[in-house]
Amino acid sequence: MRLPRLVLCAFLVAGCNSGKPGAVGGGGPPVVDGSGPVGGLTDSGPSSRDLGAPRTQFPIDHVIIIVKENHTFDNYFGSFPGAEGTTTALTSTGTVLAARPPVQLTRDLCHSHDCALADWNQGNMNHWDLGDTRNATDQLAFSQYTEADIPNYWQYARSFTLADHFFSSMLGPSFPGHMFALAAQAGWALGNPSQLTPWGCDDAQGTTIDVLDHGTCAVKSVFPCFKVPTIPDELPANVSWKFYGSKLPPLVGEVWSMYDGIDQIRNGSVWQDHIVEETQFDSDVKNGTLPNVVWLEPQDLNSEHAPFNIGSGENWTVGHINTVMQSAYWPHVAILFTYDDFGGWYDHVAPPRQYGCDAQHPYGLGFRLPAIFISPYARPGFVMKSVAHQGSLVKFVEAIFGLPSLQSIDPAAQDGPDTSDLTEAFDWNQPPNPPLVLPLRNCLGQR
Repeated sequence: MRLPRLVLCAFLVAGCNSGKPGAVGGGGPPVVDGSGPVGGLTDSGPSSRDLGAPRTQFPIDHVIIIVKENHTFDNYFGSFPGAEGTTTALTSTGTVLAARPPVQLTRDLCHSHDCALADWNQGNMNHWDLGDTRNATDQLAFSQYTEADIPNYWQYARSFTLADHFFSSMLGPSFPGHMFALAAQAGWALGNPSQLTPWGCDDAQGTTIDVLDHGTCAVKSVFPCFKVPTIPDELPANVSWKFYGSKLPPLVGEVWSMYDGIDQIRNGSVWQDHIVEETQFDSDVKNGTLPNVVWLEPQDLNSEHAPFNIGSGENWTVGHINTVMQSAYWPHVAILFTYDDFGGWYDHVAPPRQYGCDAQHPYGLGFRLPAIFISPYARPGFVMKSVAHQGSLVKFVEAIFGLPSLQSIDPAAQDGPDTSDLTEAFDWNQPPNPPLVLPLRNCLGQR
């Protein structure tokens, strides 16, 4: 992910916003302290069930999938109580302590497929200093954020469900990581397209992306516009959807609308109305027009991708979640919040399905990602230990709305019987959790 130098420098100086109402999330909700009725829920209007939502066998009818950028579980939650974390890291020469990262990062970390394979080192998880040789000098990959750095994320983890064995679905960077959240597969893509702007079917002629040829270990290069089935291809007419990201042309950096890589969506009639700017999300929530299935992704500056300020990214996430929690949708919603790839950061848990030339699963799994499930029915304070991965996001939507698996249409999809549907993280019979409305905060130079 690259930005023009002037844009990047301006952001590094500015840091995150002042925490004033409307400063993030495209005009976010007023900051409240949770002291109002039911933890800050002030809208006593109709529930989502009165807004034309389809009836499901579960007490929820809206699923919001939030995908942020480039962190591992250890990097964000390595010291979280009750989770499988660590405060040390293995290198090719021994063990180092996991220090706290600088307030402001000055570089990205290598997180390509090749670097991931080097870091992984056949499951030994000890070559991050060789995958990105700069780590041998500054040890950036081995550092960890603390609760003081991302306090609102830790509050979500304590109040709802944190998964500590949620893995990326392959060892690689953003393009395949985002594709898995839509289709439980990435057309066997290994990395990012050779042209990063735009992103997918809108790339210039001659742009290529490396893929495993039909799931074998032979690599070939193809144009990054894939004809693979996705969730919208299976949704019945009474279940609505939208992708809130960015549309062409991009504001800065890449176009964060991963459906641009799906041929039948980008080149079909649904693109215009279903792929929208993320700034439209809050107004749709407040106007009672939020679709049943939602993907929500930020522009670069709020993505938490190194070297951008993670506090600004946390504010973006919290602002949008606050909007949902203060709306009629809260009683019947599930928010699945995770990341697209490991970003080059260290994680000590070896993927349980290893990369290799297995005809069924040549991808293996990638490294652990932070994943928090937020809902009135998320099990509060629960750390989910079962193995899940990005394909589980798709399988959860299928479980809620009674859809067939995408694997039944395309065997490459990884939402089959051996994939968790995440429902273990929910107790549909528990007294509903109240909304947890959190304040936005100042974050640059907070130490």
